[in-house]
Amino acid sequence: MKKCTIGLFSKIIAFLVFAGFFVPLMGISFYFAFLYPQTPHEERLIFLAGIFMCGGLVAFAIYRTFYLGLIWAEYDMEKVIFHYSRKEEYRFQWEEIPGSQVQVERAGGGYVFYIQGNGRQRKIPLNRLSKGYKDFEKTLELAGVLHRIGVKTMEEFRRDAERVFEQFQMYREAHPGSTPPKPEGNCVICPDCQGKGLHLKKLPLLKVDVGKVCKTCGGSGYLPK
Repeated sequence: MKKCTIGLFSKIIAFLVFAGFFVPLMGISFYFAFLYPQTPHEERLIFLAGIFMCGGLVAFAIYRTFYLGLIWAEYDMEKVIFHYSRKEEYRFQWEEIPGSQVQVERAGGGYVFYIQGNGRQRKIPLNRLSKGYKDFEKTLELAGVLHRIGVKTMEEFRRDAERVFEQFQMYREAHPGSTPPKPEGNCVICPDCQGKGLHLKKLPLLKVDVGKVCKTCGGSGYLPK
């Protein structure tokens, strides 16, 4: 089975946060709590609390990473297995997503799966920083999950843009210089052509405008968010 796991970049950032902030903070708290004799009693208690707080976070991070394991997903064209840890997993057929036990929503550059089980909710985020994400998203598309949650694929967006552009071409002949109508879905005006869909250039001798289709948006004038 294929896998989609937390990416190396996310792991490095998390490591740097703990190694560069929580571990040094725990060391400083330990120094002022036990080794620095001039620390007032009231402040010593604060530093003791800092040791427990930072030490607890570091200990949990080590426990989660090396004992329980991080979140990942295994999948093929028939089913998907969400691993919340090495001891906790949830199996679903693609046809069951979304359903009563699992919901999914688009979040930023990826998807978040909300799984109901044993009276609690587990959150499984997978995004563009995850290793194997592109193939995972392609499987979501082929399995019909994206269609069922109302997320348009890039190919569907291109088809909509082409249809709108064809309609606008006929409108442009009667109304030169107009901006293309906005296609369905979340989108923004193309920054390269400013929504025109074309890059117009006036020939100096003939004094006519020559248009070249914008490669960034494919002539639609808009880009998906």
